[in-house]
Amino acid sequence: MEFTPEQITELISEITNGEQGFQGLVKQGLESLMHSERAVHNAAHNDVSNGYRDRRVCYDRKVFELRVPRSRNSNFYPLLLGVLKDQEEEAQKLVSSLYCSGLTTEQVGKIYEQFYGKHYSKSQVSRLLNTAREDVNAWLGRKLEKRYPILYIDATYVLTRRDESVSNEAYYTVLGVKEDRTREVLTVVNFPT
Repeated sequence: MEFTPEQITELISEITNGEQGFQGLVKQGLESLMHSERAVHNAAHNDVSNGYRDRRVCYDRKVFELRVPRSRNSNFYPLLLGVLKDQEEEAQKLVSSLYCSGLTTEQVGKIYEQFYGKHYSKSQVSRLLNTAREDVNAWLGRKLEKRYPILYIDATYVLTRRDESVSNEAYYTVLGVKEDRTREVLTVVNFPT
C-alpha cells in the first residue's frame, strides 16, 4: 500500500490531534520500528511471530505503554529496547549517585521526577538502590590478602545527617599496600564521635 505525501500528513495529523496527541504518534512509531525489526529477524533466523508483551518506558517526562513483539523461539530482542535499557541503567546510576552524595530518598525522588517526569516514592527509590547495596555488600564480603606490609589510614570529615541534626563526622579510609606494591582500599569506616 502506497500513500501520497498529503495522505501521510493527514494520517499523522489525525494521530497527533487525537486523544493521545504527540505521545500517540511516538508510541506508534516505536511499535512500528520494533514490528519491522521482528519481521527482519524472523526472515534471518527462520523464526515466527508470537504475539506481544507489554513494556513501560519513560521518555521526555512521559510514560509509554509499548507492545513489544515476541518471536516463537524467544530470541528476538528489539534494538530499541537495548537503547532504552541503557537509559534506565543511566537513570539508576543517577539515583545511586544522588543518594551517595547525601540526598534523602525523598529528595532523590523529587529530582528524578524533575528530570524524567516520573515520580518515585521513598520506597521506590529505596528499591532502585538495591543494586548499589548489592555491589557494596559484595565489596564488603570480598576476600582480602593475608598480609599487607603497609597500611595507610586517613580521615575525611563529612557533614552527616542523623535524625534531625547534622554533624561533621570522620570517615576513615584504610588503604593497604600489597606485596606486589599495588594498593587496595580495605575499608571505609565511620566514627560519629
